[in-house]
Amino acid sequence: MNNKDYKNKNLIKSGNSQTILDFVEKKLLENAAIRELMKDEYISFGSIRDFLYFKFCPLFFGLCPYKKNEKNSFCDANLCWLEKLSDIDSIGENYDHQFFHNLVKLTVQPSICPECGEDNLELKWQDEGYLAKLGLINFADVAYLECKKCKKRLITEQDKMAVEFLLKVFLAKPSKKSPVKAGQTVVLALDKAGLEIFIKHLEKEKDVKTIWKRLDPFSISDQIGELDLNIAVADFMCEYYNIDYEEKNETDTIFEEFEDDDVDSEKFDISDLFDDFDEK
Repeated sequence: MNNKDYKNKNLIKSGNSQTILDFVEKKLLENAAIRELMKDEYISFGSIRDFLYFKFCPLFFGLCPYKKNEKNSFCDANLCWLEKLSDIDSIGENYDHQFFHNLVKLTVQPSICPECGEDNLELKWQDEGYLAKLGLINFADVAYLECKKCKKRLITEQDKMAVEFLLKVFLAKPSKKSPVKAGQTVVLALDKAGLEIFIKHLEKEKDVKTIWKRLDPFSISDQIGELDLNIAVADFMCEYYNIDYEEKNETDTIFEEFEDDDVDSEKFDISDLFDDFDEK
């Protein structure tokens, strides 16, 4: 799936006859977060569609056909799901963040503030137009959790894992052939649960060039200087959920071969990565 196909498949077009349920089901087919939530249920749902229909309402995905901000006693989710998608107003630029917001909130860590122990954390997205920078690489679509009590901001564990891994790939063997390049923007996947699964899979690879091959189809740096992990994760999830994987023993990460280099995974720290994550 290329960048154009990925973006076009989720567009809401005027005159579209599909229902809201049709659209959400299609948009979440490769989403790991919704599948992780399904695993926590006592009832075994046969499909994402059934799970959506019985557990959620369109408002959860920012698609209330009556433009409500919260559910009330007059809401009937079963009927709302069957409303025509074409009846909803056009979607703005930040729609994807709104769509995935609640799914991400339910599946990211940490869940408790390490500073004050408060469990009331608010999910926020990177400020519009702001790129979190570390060295020569930019990171976009970062999610973080803000404690409502002490205002401490915490990068999500999934994003932290991805940032650390990609920086190690870059530092381990810098090359023009690497899909992680200096001056590039890496767009972190909005599906944070899928991002975690994808990065853990890559960490098992011992050859850095194998990782390059896995990431390279999603690097469009020659055009706009970007590595889009939304596309990489969605592509991997198609494979992940349709192929039976055998349980494998733990394998060394690719960075073992660079033990004598300057990159020390134990000392690798990104605490200073985001200037605006400092406590205010």
